[in-house]
Amino acid sequence: MNNIKKVELHIHLDGSLRPETVLELGKREGILPKDYTLDQIRKDLSVNSSDKTLVDYLKKFDMPIALMQSKKNIDRVAFELVEDLAKEGTIYAEIRVAPIQHLKEGLTSNEVIEAILAGFKRAEDNYPIKVRLLLCAMRHLPPIESDFLIDMALKYKNQGVVGLDLAGDEAGFSALLFKDFFKKATEKNIPFTIHAGEAVGVDSIISAIELGAKRLGHGVRAFEDENVMETLRQKEICLECCPISNNDTHAIKDFTKYPIIDFLNKGIPVTLNTDNRTVSNTNYSKEIDFLEKNIVITNKDIKQFNINAINHAFISNELKNKLIIQIKEGD
Repeated sequence: MNNIKKVELHIHLDGSLRPETVLELGKREGILPKDYTLDQIRKDLSVNSSDKTLVDYLKKFDMPIALMQSKKNIDRVAFELVEDLAKEGTIYAEIRVAPIQHLKEGLTSNEVIEAILAGFKRAEDNYPIKVRLLLCAMRHLPPIESDFLIDMALKYKNQGVVGLDLAGDEAGFSALLFKDFFKKATEKNIPFTIHAGEAVGVDSIISAIELGAKRLGHGVRAFEDENVMETLRQKEICLECCPISNNDTHAIKDFTKYPIIDFLNKGIPVTLNTDNRTVSNTNYSKEIDFLEKNIVITNKDIKQFNINAINHAFISNELKNKLIIQIKEGD
């Protein structure tokens, strides 16, 4: 699996910090006791059997977010994630973050974004990988508090920011609350993905489609409605599937019926992603292993996931063509 060129569209920075880094920074900043162990950190950061819902899952982000309140720390964890991806054979990734989560100790949104992009660039300078940034609005916050993301997306458009996202408590807050936000994004030609079809079923997916999403974060519960799947196929809306994360949040009850291959066979552009590498204790190879234990999947399918990801990335056609060549060279 490590020799396959990998492409991911759905990775959260704050859900993918190295446990070793969290332990070091946590002790340095007085958030963790000096005698805290790496095993304890891993338990704190990763889901366990007592976590039953998406809301439980989201609580695992509290400590990483607490540590991502300085430019130095943000730059570091951004670099380390891209380094980890590159060492696993990833050639392109879109990584997402909610800047508003990192303003608690005086940083500005500009400083947060610039620190992430600086970490990305250092990694790109050292490894054969390209990465881009998506800016997340958070469902539980008043939509007007996310309007600044549109300005940020435009400001950093040529520096690595390629789109927007809506993340957070899907069951508690409808995407339709952000109708004006996404209308503005559409008017400014900013592409966006929306988390939908994970904690909530097809109604959430329909809302995201109505808002103009080019991709859906997860979207896995589209299998519940044939008409919705046909709409996804016709509109070529890409699904960013994350199997292990879906298992952790109990989005799917029976993984022997996980629909990723069904989507592929129906002509829906579907991709494979890790979502939160630390929270779900995963990487791309583990995602493949998990699928292989539950459903029939081939190397041809895996290659198609990666090609789909390139075709639906929020990047130029020129870069897409270069990445496609890299995928084909890896055959």
